[in-house]
Amino acid sequence: MNTNIDLVLNMLYQRQISSREQLLNEMLRVKMTLKKLEDNSNIMRDKEKLFQFMKKTTEDELGFFPADRDDFLDIFATLKDIDLIDFTLEIYKNDRMGIVFSPIYLSTYIGEKVRKLQPQKILITEGEKHLAGLKLLIEQLPNSEFTLTTQLKQMDWLLKLAFGEYPNVKIVFQSIYTECLLKESYDYIYSLPSFGFKPDELGRKFLTRDSDGIAMESMLEHLNEKGTLDIIVPAKITFAGMGYEKLRAYITKNFSVKSIFILPEGTFRPVTSIKTYLFTIKGNLQSNIEIGTLELNKGVFNIADEKVITTEEFLAQEDWRIELLLSEDDENIKRFKSSNLEKVKLKEVAEVFRGKSILKRDTSLGSISVLNISNIENGEIDYAEMDTIAEEERKIKRYELSSGDVVLSCRGTAIKSAVFEKQDKTIIASANLIVVRPKEKIKGEYIKIFLESPIGLAITKSFQRGTTIMNINHADIMEMEIPLITISEQQEMIDKYNTEFSIYKRTIREAESRWGNIKNSLYQKLS
Repeated sequence: MNTNIDLVLNMLYQRQISSREQLLNEMLRVKMTLKKLEDNSNIMRDKEKLFQFMKKTTEDELGFFPADRDDFLDIFATLKDIDLIDFTLEIYKNDRMGIVFSPIYLSTYIGEKVRKLQPQKILITEGEKHLAGLKLLIEQLPNSEFTLTTQLKQMDWLLKLAFGEYPNVKIVFQSIYTECLLKESYDYIYSLPSFGFKPDELGRKFLTRDSDGIAMESMLEHLNEKGTLDIIVPAKITFAGMGYEKLRAYITKNFSVKSIFILPEGTFRPVTSIKTYLFTIKGNLQSNIEIGTLELNKGVFNIADEKVITTEEFLAQEDWRIELLLSEDDENIKRFKSSNLEKVKLKEVAEVFRGKSILKRDTSLGSISVLNISNIENGEIDYAEMDTIAEEERKIKRYELSSGDVVLSCRGTAIKSAVFEKQDKTIIASANLIVVRPKEKIKGEYIKIFLESPIGLAITKSFQRGTTIMNINHADIMEMEIPLITISEQQEMIDKYNTEFSIYKRTIREAESRWGNIKNSLYQKLS
């Protein structure tokens, strides 16, 4: 931490000014007072006049000053020489619940892209998220016109104080999650929208209901014919339904994807750890598309696992899960997709739902057993060691497992699957599991064999919304394609699998027993 800022914060904490909003508010108050004092420098020499001037010029915007005259004078003297942007970044850097700020290495990477493009009109949405590196970018492109948006009043004041003096910068107080910037178009747009919240007032109908999808659609409408949009979005954009398939079709029809890169795990921690992508979309036709991952090496972003594919090949995919195209099993997946085997989506042949949310503190001695990830090992379920809850059966009926149900882990660090067999007790699935309940055309054991196959694992991983910690949505798994063969062919495959698996387990047990006996006999010779 900057030592000066550390001292300032301690001083503010002592005066019961401690929340991030309060801290920023008082910094804004000092900077606003300083700005309005430019033509009244004599006032600074008179403490009473300075205090009254502050009240007169800032309290309409920032509310009443929360302390007395002497406190303000101390705060003013301490904060007036502290950089506004540095202060803001410092107080928000460990904020787990608030604004997602772009780290400096991401801002630097984007800045390099923008400098190469040399666009005339630039839009950077929710400018407060890009404070690290934003001033440098603006100063390096003095001939470009910058528009910075924000929907937060505090941040509107911050941006005006930090960038209002630049002749090539315009600050716009508008939300990007509704109709905005009417009749404006830009050569370059950079957006880091909020992830996954549903705005209340849209002003019009969008293809999706989530903030990230709305922002993407809205920004594309402001893109010039030869313009470039860089936007950071969560993984679901590439494969989810719920309107996202319409958004992908809209982009395909009217624009061109130039590149998709997976951002490193933890890029936006501590606010979120969800898996995110950097999309580059162009207003004009592109013949090739770059895909890959971005890796952080010594504070700098580098492209890794890069692959260039034709736009035709990219558009031939049902969705935009680039993990499948980058997978080591890419050739197997291509064969799977191009094979003549009939394929169906899981939702067409099975019911798919997520288990019941149960907190650890809710577990107790009860008649309802709870199947969790820890009860699944090597593709089998341990029915003996399960948590229990005390609950009325009618309230858990929808989560009760039936024979033949396939359970698939959707949280944790490893993909596990197993087939449930009916027990002499009621067992429900926890929320860490997705339940796939087969209908008449398919058997649970066959689904499990597919899920644990290299192709099945690669496809399952491609639906991953999290990073290190897995997060798979049951609605996404419903869209998974699986080859549909006859029931008799399925049963033949299941019988062979079970026979060989039994031999494998027996061989392992015998080998472990033999190894244990040999070790014991050797150890006995040592005593």
